[in-house]
Amino acid sequence: MNSGALEPRRWSRRHWVYAVSGGFLLQAALVYFLAQPEQRPPERPIFRTSIQFAADDQVVRQISELPGLDDPTLLALPSLAGFSGAAWLKFPTLDYQTAEWAEPAHWLPLNTQSLATAFSQFIATNVIAPPLIADKPLPPLQRYEPNFPNEPLATQSVVRIEGELSGRKLVTPVELKSWIASEILSNTIVQAAVDAAGLTFSATLLFTSGSTNADHHALAEVSNARFRPVRDAVRASDPTRSLTWGKWIFQWHTLPVPATNLAAITP
Repeated sequence: MNSGALEPRRWSRRHWVYAVSGGFLLQAALVYFLAQPEQRPPERPIFRTSIQFAADDQVVRQISELPGLDDPTLLALPSLAGFSGAAWLKFPTLDYQTAEWAEPAHWLPLNTQSLATAFSQFIATNVIAPPLIADKPLPPLQRYEPNFPNEPLATQSVVRIEGELSGRKLVTPVELKSWIASEILSNTIVQAAVDAAGLTFSATLLFTSGSTNADHHALAEVSNARFRPVRDAVRASDPTRSLTWGKWIFQWHTLPVPATNLAAITP
């Protein structure tokens, strides 16, 4: 046998085109013939019955002039212009009055046998002893005990220096006087600033004693006072940097006014 006769015969390109085209046409024919045909909706029947109002022209005109005749929700929703307006939206207010009723009084019974029983029991268990005022001793009488100061009275005026200025030595003496006045004089306080040379740069009256002469005398003594110069002081353009501040406190000794002067003053 020849080996070439046993091999299957191959299709040419033309045979493949015819086979594919025939299969496509066969499927299209099956789809066309086996598909369900479109069903048309049934036609709406013609309503041949007509409705006419058995009313005259005046009634027809009144109905046509109704305000809510063209409103599609006239019968579905409540409206003042609809048939339900008078029933649902224009109802009158209820005039309701409650009946005034009061329960009659029911008095509790009073037991006259137990009146004042609780008060008598309280008095029996709470006995108050009478106050014994006469049995108490008399309170001690307060007596006046004068408090005399231990310090002796000043016989002359004194002065003291406080603050940073108290550390510098005073060179010139200070003249102090006793002043005649009808009342005891207070202290005269003067604030002073001393430069590096020991001279008083400024003197300011801080507190008056009540006597103008005593205050003027204190200011004069402070202005004329001299202190020991400071050797290590640096001379600067600003003299206030080397100033030493302090307070002079003058405690004046007050003398009484003579009797002749009192007689002249008395009217």
